Amino acid sequence: MSICYLYVLPLAYEDILKVGISHDPFARALAFSHRYYEFFDLSRSVLVEFDSRKQAQARETALHRLLREWNAMQPITVPRAAAGKREWYRGAYEMVLAQVETDEREGRTVHRPARSWWQARLCAEREKLYEWTIQLMRDEASPLSLHERRQRLADVLDAYAQLGVPLEGVLPRECHEYGR
Repeated sequence: MSICYLYVLPLAYEDILKVGISHDPFARALAFSHRYYEFFDLSRSVLVEFDSRKQAQARETALHRLLREWNAMQPITVPRAAAGKREWYRGAYEMVLAQVETDEREGRTVHRPARSWWQARLCAEREKLYEWTIQLMRDEASPLSLHERRQRLADVLDAYAQLGVPLEGVLPRECHEYGR
């Protein structure tokens, strides 16, 4: 049995949020934007843990039905491949929080705000960062240009800076210049 999360990801600087489910909200947020930590307001994000995908899906479906009136268009900056077109809502944050409080009263583990969850998840990624960085920067066969690979590295390093996760001793020395 693996944990499945109901996630609530408010956009930064706009009153729109994304509601969905995932076994890995980190990977899901990355699907929406390489700079997910700027795209979403992680300090207002919420994660609710469920014991199964089936349970999370039932809760998600109930929320989508409840929020139908607040349905919003998927932001144009979200890649089509990320899917979830109809799971965006405008002006529904407080209503969603009230629903999450119900989940909490029923004994669910709720990360609210979930910023510390994002920090912990990024810390877990630190262990892979050195090898990923070396592979990214030295992969001559990559379909990405050197400029694109440097940008990807900068995006990743910026996440650590934004979320306050230290990188000392984790990266090859020459890669520190790519973070902002």
